[in-house]
Amino acid sequence: MGLPQRFRTIRQVSEDLIHGLEPEDLMLQGMADASPAKWHLAHTTWFFEQFLLQNDARHQAATPQWHTLFNSYYRTIGAPHRRSERGLLSRPALRHVLAWRQRVNGSMERLMAQLKAKPSPIQRQLLATAELGLNHEQQHQELLLMDLLDGFSRSPLEPAYAPAVQTRQDQPPHQSAAPSPPGGVAHRRGRGAEG
Repeated sequence: MGLPQRFRTIRQVSEDLIHGLEPEDLMLQGMADASPAKWHLAHTTWFFEQFLLQNDARHQAATPQWHTLFNSYYRTIGAPHRRSERGLLSRPALRHVLAWRQRVNGSMERLMAQLKAKPSPIQRQLLATAELGLNHEQQHQELLLMDLLDGFSRSPLEPAYAPAVQTRQDQPPHQSAAPSPPGGVAHRRGRGAEG
């Protein structure tokens, strides 16, 4: 799979991870070391805009304040917004972050289409940075899930990330071929599953 297809696929996975969630879910920051899902979506978008699209005159960049809000630790570029306060960022709204992602995706598609089969040294650097950006996006997909699940775990309403798979009424539940241990399954408190 070539870079343009990988770019589309990996960027889509990030958006698939939030499918079915409420905007409020994407604001959760259960602890100072976590980040809201909305922030992860914006931060990975910031990466491509900051490191690959700065010189693209056709790209409609985000406002400069967003570059502060969604920077993480790239201090040579500027001081980032405090990590512990990312959950306070009710603005920009989720719809604006998602629209920004689409603008950046379109500009990246255009940039990748311009790269030649035998790229120049500058184009090779752009390709390497795009590849790094995709790895960065995948890292933040893992962090997004971890941080979201942490936030959900702190709610007394016990929200689920994804609904449990329902079995059809006419299908018997799957039976394991492995025999159950005598007395049930042990539990830390000493009670078995049967007792």
